[in-house]
Amino acid sequence: MSRVLVIEPSKATAKFIQATLLKAGFECDLACTYDGAQQLIAANEYFVGLSSMLLDDAEYGMGIDLLLENSIPAIAVTSSLDEQALGALAEKSIVDYVLKKSDQAEYISRIVSRVYKNQGIKVLVVDDSTSVRDWISRILMRQGLTVLQAEDGRAATKVFYKNNDIKLVLTDYYMPEMDGLELTAHLRSIRSMEELSIVVLSSDSKSRTAPLFLKQGANDFIQKTASVEEILCRVNSNLEFIELIQASRDRANKDYLTGLWNRRYFFEYGTPIYEQGMTAGNELCVVMLDIDHFKKINDTYGHDAGDEVLKDFSSLLADYIGDVGLVSRFGGEEFTVLLNGIQADELFDFLEDFREEVGSFSVDFKGQVITLTVSIGATANMDESLTVMVSRADDKLYEAKRTGRNKVLCDW
Repeated sequence: MSRVLVIEPSKATAKFIQATLLKAGFECDLACTYDGAQQLIAANEYFVGLSSMLLDDAEYGMGIDLLLENSIPAIAVTSSLDEQALGALAEKSIVDYVLKKSDQAEYISRIVSRVYKNQGIKVLVVDDSTSVRDWISRILMRQGLTVLQAEDGRAATKVFYKNNDIKLVLTDYYMPEMDGLELTAHLRSIRSMEELSIVVLSSDSKSRTAPLFLKQGANDFIQKTASVEEILCRVNSNLEFIELIQASRDRANKDYLTGLWNRRYFFEYGTPIYEQGMTAGNELCVVMLDIDHFKKINDTYGHDAGDEVLKDFSSLLADYIGDVGLVSRFGGEEFTVLLNGIQADELFDFLEDFREEVGSFSVDFKGQVITLTVSIGATANMDESLTVMVSRADDKLYEAKRTGRNKVLCDW
């Protein structure tokens, strides 16, 4: 769901916000009145809403209240930050506020994108005070984050191990059992700064406390006296840092067109899996796949159609393999899979089922239906190296193509 509701009486401001959000990739509905907003909310689902504090048919701030009553995270749109506005905003459980100014476009896009990305992101709040934990949790949940809690470091480690997709930990310093400094050191020993952000929120104002935490691997240190606005800015900045690092890694390791892992990552990540498999005696299989007559698809329907075929085939393959293998695009119409969870005697049937699934699959491109077949070569011979396994699977793929295509061949 990527739909945004904007409640704004000024057509010029509403159109400006709509254009900003459309450029950022979001669908956007406009309501110029409270009544109009009610009708849109009844008919649609929104992951976030922006509302002017002043509406012609409602009392001050009622647009925000309408969003919150319908469990829609709310961003206030205001023309000024005078005492009345600041007081009213402080009483609302809003995500943030934006000013009615033309230079706010980037910030509007950024804060809406942040709320969208926050859906599904887990944050762990660690503090021995229930009231503080609940206060921080409420602030973070306004942003669309999924919040977990723990009363001290020891409890936090248990929660962390059960939720290995936690992206940010916000911890106090002084706690029983295990304090925040010990927790920081422990978490950093198992998760890097690029994967997990640790933010310390403490009432300790000693000058040496922040450096202690930063040297143990904390990403940030905030005084508990900080404003809600500052806390949220720091949290958002830390989440954005992790996302920037991940995006950079993805650019290096993922195929730009299909989103699958690339050849470089296949060998970098697959080689340790192969070595562990050899040590533990686990069976691994390497599979090479090639879309049949792909050049003919490009020649007949055009390269845009060919790209669509590659993307749809990649999704089909990734969904079929699931978590039992590493799926990569080696280049062109050629794909490679390292299977870790399929026994050799089950491999042929597993791949044959996929070949048949491809045969019944089609790509609809601008009203033209494109059907596919696939040739597959595979090996379960682990005697030498992952590189040799890929070469053996490639040999069987070549044989499958040479002897008629649209078949599965294994080397045993």
